Amino acid sequence: MAILFAFGFAVSAAVSAIAVDAAALYHERRMLQAGVDLAAISAAVDPARAAEIAQSVLVEARLLAPASTDGLTVVTGRYDRSGSIAAERFTPGATPVNAVRVTLMRSGTLHFASSFAPEPSISAAGLAAVTPEVSFSLGSRLASLNGGLANALLSDLLGTNVSLSVADYTGLAAARIDALSFLDALGIRMGLSAITYDDLLALDADAGLIAMALADLTNGPVNLALLSLAGGSAGNAVPLSRLMALGRLGGLQLGSAGAADISLSTLEVLTAAAALADGDRQVSLNLGAAVPGLVSLRLDLALGEPPQGGGWFAIGPVDTVLRTAQLRLRLRAELLGGPVLLGAGVSLPLWLDLAQAEARVAAATCPTPAAPQGSAVIEARPGLARLALGELGDYALADFGSPPALAPARLVDVLLLKVSGSAQIEIAQTTPVALGFSSADIAAGTLKTVTTTTPIASLAGSLLGELDLTVSVLGLGLASPALIAQALRDLLAPLAPTLDMTLAATLSTLGLGIGEADIRVYGVRCDHAVLVG
Repeated sequence: MAILFAFGFAVSAAVSAIAVDAAALYHERRMLQAGVDLAAISAAVDPARAAEIAQSVLVEARLLAPASTDGLTVVTGRYDRSGSIAAERFTPGATPVNAVRVTLMRSGTLHFASSFAPEPSISAAGLAAVTPEVSFSLGSRLASLNGGLANALLSDLLGTNVSLSVADYTGLAAARIDALSFLDALGIRMGLSAITYDDLLALDADAGLIAMALADLTNGPVNLALLSLAGGSAGNAVPLSRLMALGRLGGLQLGSAGAADISLSTLEVLTAAAALADGDRQVSLNLGAAVPGLVSLRLDLALGEPPQGGGWFAIGPVDTVLRTAQLRLRLRAELLGGPVLLGAGVSLPLWLDLAQAEARVAAATCPTPAAPQGSAVIEARPGLARLALGELGDYALADFGSPPALAPARLVDVLLLKVSGSAQIEIAQTTPVALGFSSADIAAGTLKTVTTTTPIASLAGSLLGELDLTVSVLGLGLASPALIAQALRDLLAPLAPTLDMTLAATLSTLGLGIGEADIRVYGVRCDHAVLVG
C-alpha cells in the first residue's frame, strides 16, 4: 500500500512539474514572439541593415547573447497586400524591398522536468512591412506668373488690394517653408496649442492669418510682401482641410516640426489658400491688351467644386488622390470693325469649361542607400477642357451642375449688318498617364507635366479657325457676305495670341492648365512599419 502511495505521489509530482513547466514555456514563447515582432518592425524601417537591427533588438530584449546570432534568421523581400493568399504575399529576396521576416529558434527552459524530459525547442517568427507614404502636389506653374493678372486675381480672391511686382512673385515662389513649421506658426497665430495637426486642419483660418504665418517664417522682401497681403484680407476664411492633408503625420502634436522634411514654396501655399477663400467664388476683371482695334477685354471666373483630397498637396500611401477645382471662364473682347464692317463694334464672347484634373499615387518604393529619396509613380489625368464661342449668362457661369448651352453668338449687330457665329473645340484625356519620379527627380524637386494626347498649339486660334459665320446684309451697297465674313476673320485672327495668353496666365495663377496637369513629388517616407504576419 505504501509503495502504491509513493508511486502515486511521484506521478502526481511529475504531472505537476510538467504542468508548471508547460505554463512557463508558454510564457517564454510569448516573450519570444513579442521580441521577434519588435525586431521585425524595427528592421523593416531600414531593410538594408535588417540583420544588424534585428540582432540588436533581440539582444536588448535578452533573447540573444551579445554578438550572438544563434538560431536567428532574417530575410528581406517584397510584401504585396493584393495577394489573395496570405502565404503568397511575401516573396523573399524580391525587390523593391519593403518587408522583413525575422525568425528566432532557441532552447526552452525546464524548471522541474529537466531530469526526465528532453530539452524543448521554441521558435517565433514575425513579418513586418512598411507602407511608403508619398508627399506630392497637383498644380503648380509658378514660373509663368504674370504680375498684373496675378495681382488682380489675388485681390479678388483674398478680398484685399494686392499690388506686388513680378520680382515679389519671383521671391515668393523661391522662398521655401516647411509644411509643419507653417502649421505651427498658423496655430500660434490662431491662439491654439495642445492639439494635433489634423485638429488644426479641421478648422477654417482667416486668409490674413495664413499670410501672417507665412511671414513669420520668412524675412527680407518676401516678408514685407506677405505682410502687405495680410493687412487687408481679414474675413476671408480658408477651409484648411482643403489646403493640405498630412496622412499619418496629421496625428502629431503641433510643435512637431522636424518630424518631416517637407519644403513647400511660399507662393504655392498662398495661391492655394486664395483659391479656397470664401465668398461668391467669382472674379471679374477688366484687362488691357495692346492689340490694334481691341477696345476692351473682360474676364469673369467662377470656381466650382473646390480641390479634393487635401487641396493641392497631400501625404499618403498608394491610392491617395488629389483633384483640382473645377473652373469656368468667360471672356468678352470688344473690337472696332473696319470699313467693310461699316466701322461697327464687334463683340467676341467666349467661355471655357475646365474639369478637375486628378493625380493618384500608383506605386512607391522606400529610400535605399542607392536611392536615398525613394521613388514614386503618379498616375495623372488632365481635366477635360471645352472652349466655345457663345453667350454665357451670370447664372450659367456659376451653375456647374450642367454644361453651358451651345448657341450661335451675335458678333456684329447694327441696323444694316448682322453677323452670328458658332464654334467649339474640346480637349480630353480619358485614361491616366503614369509619371515616374526617381530619387534624383525627387531630390531636384522636378516638376513633371502630363498633357492630353490632343495637340494644343493655339487654343483660341484653333477655335477661331473653326468659326462658322452667318452674315445677314440688310442694305444695298454693302460688300458681299463672303467678303464681310473674311474681313471679320482677318480682324479676329490677331486676337488669338492675346486670348491664349490671357487664358494661360489666369490658369497659371491658380496652378491649373488647359489639357495639362503638373505633378511634383516632395519625398517618400517609410518610417512606419506594421506587422503583417
